[in-house]
Amino acid sequence: MPHDFDEIIPRENTDSVKYDDGLKRFGRADVQPLWVADMDFRAPECVQKVLRETVEHGIYGYQLKTEKYYRAISDWFERRHRYAIDPTHIFFTPGVITALSCLVRALTADGDQIIIQPPVYHPFPVIVQTSNRRLLQNQLREEGNRYSIDFDDLEQKAKEARMLILCSPHNPVGRVWRREELTRIAEICLRHHVLIASDEIHNDLVYPPHRHIAIGSLSPEVDRITVTCHAPSKTFNLPSLSTAYVSIRDPELRQAYQRLATPLHLDAINVFGLRALVAGYTRGEPWLGELLEYLQGNYRLVCDYLGKNLPSVKVSPLEGTYLVWLDFRQYGFSPEKLRAQIIEQAGLGLNDGPTFGPGGEGFQRMNIACPRSILEEALQRIEKAVGRLEAK
Repeated sequence: MPHDFDEIIPRENTDSVKYDDGLKRFGRADVQPLWVADMDFRAPECVQKVLRETVEHGIYGYQLKTEKYYRAISDWFERRHRYAIDPTHIFFTPGVITALSCLVRALTADGDQIIIQPPVYHPFPVIVQTSNRRLLQNQLREEGNRYSIDFDDLEQKAKEARMLILCSPHNPVGRVWRREELTRIAEICLRHHVLIASDEIHNDLVYPPHRHIAIGSLSPEVDRITVTCHAPSKTFNLPSLSTAYVSIRDPELRQAYQRLATPLHLDAINVFGLRALVAGYTRGEPWLGELLEYLQGNYRLVCDYLGKNLPSVKVSPLEGTYLVWLDFRQYGFSPEKLRAQIIEQAGLGLNDGPTFGPGGEGFQRMNIACPRSILEEALQRIEKAVGRLEAK
């Protein structure tokens, strides 16, 4: 049976970060939340089924990560991304941010410089700075309303850096890096002995004709300087189940990571996350295909609606993720005025562009992984809020 992505599922009063934290985050409890990156869709039936069976069993003891677990991951990557991952190179971690934080601490030293590429996922600079490392910002370039990498600047910063944290696909600008772009990144990092920590959590959420390429798949040489962070959490809407993992090919990097992670017992997976991962990766592909089609329809709705009713709001091309990057700069609002207008007049909870670092001013990030009727209402609210300001 096709999945009903139009179903509106009440999430209020479920202790949901997205739905029950509005007062703290936006100053009002009644915002329509289209911010944090989880979806308003039920997980695939194959995942729900295995979780129901697990609950009914009634015993939730310590779990082994068996060959079934590792094979589900490696088969998925070989099938979906043409990337062969050795099961012995896979290490469970509670989340991708946990993994990145550990990697920074395990593979770099106090005072080392680490490159990020803003506007980018806001925990990245926090990870660097709270680890007593120094931040280098290789800001993305705008070419029209599409983003690219400033390779000349990256080359210069790589001379001083120990690590690059790569966001691939990129959150929030929605880019899926092409092979030639990834190759240039890898060549620069190889030339200057810079490690790559690649956050590829959105790798399954890519729209034709684009295709995600794992940077570690470019060559054995690149794979040896790369640690890749993955999870099925965005793919199948499982973010609270702790399903992330890292793949590390180089034995010295593996040992360094394990020296930090093992004493912290980070490999203690929970039964629900383990079984959800296996179910999703082995039986969830048809659902994912339906999801991607629905999300593409939502993106077309955003482009068509704003193009007709608010043409001054520019929408960045969405190559991957379900996070749309909206450019309000033509209106000349201050960041504070734009945020207030979205919250107070539109009654929406979006992600404020400046939180993603340099280049985020004048932008808002909108999560479109919701029923289409909710998205339509949100677009109408934006039109009324911005139109009211324009009329003054």
